[in-house]
Amino acid sequence: MRALNTINRSVLVAWLVILIGVLAAPSFAQVVTSGPQLDRVRGVITFVDGSSIEVKGPKGTTKVGLSPQTTVLSLSPTDFTQVDFGVYVGAVSEKLDDRYSPIYRDSLSWLHQALELRVIDEKLRGIALGHMKWDLTPKSVMTHGWVDDLEIRVLSIKYGPTEEEETDVDIGRDVKILKMELGTRDLLVKGTNVFIGASKGSGGEPVAAFIMVGIGGVAPGL
Repeated sequence: MRALNTINRSVLVAWLVILIGVLAAPSFAQVVTSGPQLDRVRGVITFVDGSSIEVKGPKGTTKVGLSPQTTVLSLSPTDFTQVDFGVYVGAVSEKLDDRYSPIYRDSLSWLHQALELRVIDEKLRGIALGHMKWDLTPKSVMTHGWVDDLEIRVLSIKYGPTEEEETDVDIGRDVKILKMELGTRDLLVKGTNVFIGASKGSGGEPVAAFIMVGIGGVAPGL
């Protein structure tokens, strides 16, 4: 993976733990062997001070601490014209049990239907590389990799050297497409939609390892 000079190494490890989790195969290019399991917090910021934020979500309000290592990432609207061969992306999708991918290979591949798509800034290339189960829906999975093939609006997201290490995802015209970039704490304001990966602090309270912040009313789709 390309080095990320602007992100603290410990934060990057936390990123990989939350987004990769337990890998399905040992041949993945990224393998996380240890590290803290992060809690996922989704919702709207209702309070901000210098050391914490409060987020109101489906399960109530959660106070999340901020540390010098907390990384902020911005999510802003973009469109499918930004998707091309080699671009680094992340997607949450569900496998369709009755449809194969239109992308030609030596063997058939199941098609996945996207629930969200993020076009990831080049500075973040390699982050969370891989494929795993996700908790957005009972059937959802998360995939990060580069666009290896493209057939109309079906992407082949590749995350390793073999044909098995890629996921074909259909990006419907109603699917939210967002640009993900490094952000700053100035984005943490009341009324903003966020997705947070948080570890346990010394007193058991959640402390943010990273915060994805929706820009312009955008709610993170993952």
